[in-house]
Amino acid sequence: MHNVIELAKQYKLRIFIPSTIGAFGPDSPRNPTPNVTIQRPRTIYGVSKVHAELLGEYYHHRFGLDFRCLRFPGVISSDPPGGGTTDYAVAVFHEGLLTQKYECYLEPYTRLPMMYIEDCLSALFQFLNTPKELLQRRVYNVTAMSFTPEELFEELKKHVPNLKISYKPDGRQYIAESWPQVFDDSEARRDWGWKHKYNLEKL
Repeated sequence: MHNVIELAKQYKLRIFIPSTIGAFGPDSPRNPTPNVTIQRPRTIYGVSKVHAELLGEYYHHRFGLDFRCLRFPGVISSDPPGGGTTDYAVAVFHEGLLTQKYECYLEPYTRLPMMYIEDCLSALFQFLNTPKELLQRRVYNVTAMSFTPEELFEELKKHVPNLKISYKPDGRQYIAESWPQVFDDSEARRDWGWKHKYNLEKL
């Protein structure tokens, strides 16, 4: 990370680094989580993201580097799930639709911010093409929706009525309970006109 940012400074390159809802921790306000607030994550994943955010902001303010960063929520796509905390929302489409059953590793009430991949890519494209003069920050929250496993599964059952859901929470439940429930991305909407297209029903 240090070497890449240093090279971007030397060669006057723009640099984008993705961040995440995991950059927040149990001391952060969760509903909603504003763009600027206490973070203090409890996972090395989150700690590394905060480190990247702060390092990029330092290089921007100290050396004028055009550093940009988006904090993404859980991203839902057709790619196979990787086992992350928000990946139940991907796994249920792969496993549940194939076998008509799914065992969720989070409690049914666990609310987390989410985004469909098309909105994710749209936000990235729009952000990177925004003139730097319009950006009041270098790091922005972006999101599209926020739901619980139960809410997602109930929506799926409208299309797959025989879908059987069970719950067996594991260690990812502890992580989820330290993350934002609702992401406040009003600054992205204000500064560079971010608008999402997909909500839970459109998934």
